[in-house]
Amino acid sequence: MYTLAELLQKVLLAGSSDLHLTIGIPPQMRVDGKLRPAGDELIGAPDTKRLAYSVMTDMQKHAFEEKWEIDFSFGIKDLCRFR
Repeated sequence: MYTLAELLQKVLLAGSSDLHLTIGIPPQMRVDGKLRPAGDELIGAPDTKRLAYSVMTDMQKHAFEEKWEIDFSFGIKDLCRFR
């Protein structure tokens, strides 16, 4: 089971520009314009929710559940800021 911090650390170490979470396949990261696996485990719907909600405030979760989209940023201390 992945944590978002683990995945984002892999993304940063690989010099990746994006992290893609798609149900049914392992997490993917974009390196030099190409998608590459960021792990081996398949991502399920509960995983995507757990990963996204792990960095959302209660207000952001509520807004997402009303509109099914959200744009926000967050930071991991001593690592980076993400959007």
